Amino acid sequence: MGLVIIIGAGPGISSGVAKKFGKEGYRIALIARNEDKLRQLISELKAEGIDGTYAVGDVANEKSLKQALGKISGEPGEADMILYNPSGASNKDILEQDWDTIKAMMDISVGGYFNLMKMVLPYSLDQNRGKLFVTGGGLSLHGDPRMTALSVGKAAQRNMVQAFQKKVDGTHVHIAQVIVRGYVQPSDDKYNPAAIAEIFWKLFLQKPGEFEHEIIY
Repeated sequence: MGLVIIIGAGPGISSGVAKKFGKEGYRIALIARNEDKLRQLISELKAEGIDGTYAVGDVANEKSLKQALGKISGEPGEADMILYNPSGASNKDILEQDWDTIKAMMDISVGGYFNLMKMVLPYSLDQNRGKLFVTGGGLSLHGDPRMTALSVGKAAQRNMVQAFQKKVDGTHVHIAQVIVRGYVQPSDDKYNPAAIAEIFWKLFLQKPGEFEHEIIY
């Protein structure tokens, strides 16, 4: 049974991806800070017959993230797919916002992703395979005066994903991001977790030579 790791697990996109890949026969491993929410998500997966496990980890803390990955797999990067899903947000007018908050949110959106890739990419390059995906946000495409921490973090994350894509150019390692431009909720015809999960599944099935690197949805 293959393994899919979802980092920054929650009830939205990550839950939809977990259920989609779980129903396709993959074992699901979730990483997040809140153990109670992780237990709830695993319980929901098991209720649908999906094999799942979890590890508590804070993506903003390199040591914590590394320990969480170590509890899930022996070698960082050996999963069939890893989805980096967390983001840091602070809803406050830009003139009332403070830089420390923006930096803290960027530690989640950008720092955690940077540290994750340094942990898992060497293995993927050595094996010449791997699906390393990211959930991006529409705010990466334009600034927002009330969601500055999130928009700046996602813009920097998008840029870093592009840098890592160039790093693996010519290999069979597939790095891709899905830029979700809408508010994710189950009742939305387009921006619901199940529909977005299908996009990640489409990316997952792509073979070398047909890799897409960014989908703006």
